[in-house]
Amino acid sequence: MTKRTLPLLLLLGCILQTGCATVPPTPFEEQERTIADLNERALASAEKGFTQDADRLLQEAFRRAAALDNQAGQVMTLLNQARLARRAGDPAKANVLVEQALQQAAAQPFYADAAQEKALQELAAGRVGEARRWATAADQAEPGPLKGRRLNLLARIALQQGDQTEAARLSEAALAANQAAGLELERANSLRMLGMIRGREGLLDKAEELLLAALELDRQQATPTRIAADLEALAELAGLKNEKARQQEFLRRARAVRQHLSQ
Repeated sequence: MTKRTLPLLLLLGCILQTGCATVPPTPFEEQERTIADLNERALASAEKGFTQDADRLLQEAFRRAAALDNQAGQVMTLLNQARLARRAGDPAKANVLVEQALQQAAAQPFYADAAQEKALQELAAGRVGEARRWATAADQAEPGPLKGRRLNLLARIALQQGDQTEAARLSEAALAANQAAGLELERANSLRMLGMIRGREGLLDKAEELLLAALELDRQQATPTRIAADLEALAELAGLKNEKARQQEFLRRARAVRQHLSQ
């Protein structure tokens, strides 16, 4: 797996480990790896804006998982399909998929990710209280490796609720957890969140340092949607610094990134 792989695939990697590299994989294990690979390719396609390719790959992954009664593979794929639908602006489809995933994930390690996706859907719908409830459930169900991801979401919700102090505390904790776990994309999320908070607190130089660090990480991981978010956050900061020319330049660059995503 690459560093760009999202947390579900990291978790699946732990599940797939046999503990003995000299033992040849069984046909079932080979199919599990194929399902994981299809999901990873779909995530990479989605990150670049190729949603039709991503959807096709996820359909194939789910077909293979269902044919083998592979519950973990089905839940992982359902969640990625839900994410794809949410980001494509289809909340009804996203909700159906996440509810299926929640039902199947009740007794599995993927429950925390299913709860997190449900929280993100509630947040997108403006139901912040429900989003916080599901994000808290995700955090409580998290066995450890993805703690920083859970904390990032709780920080985002706290910021949306206007609690900058709590958002900063959660972001700092998330940054430490993500750095320890080597989750570069989540670390960039923590840096971006902290940068936005520090900017609103008036710590403008520190905010710029954090946002530039997030941008560099997202460039290294080649994630256009996150690069655009970093540039937009830098534009907001430039506005706070009354640097109108820089603000417009950052916005221009962000628009260019998003424009090429849609092509």
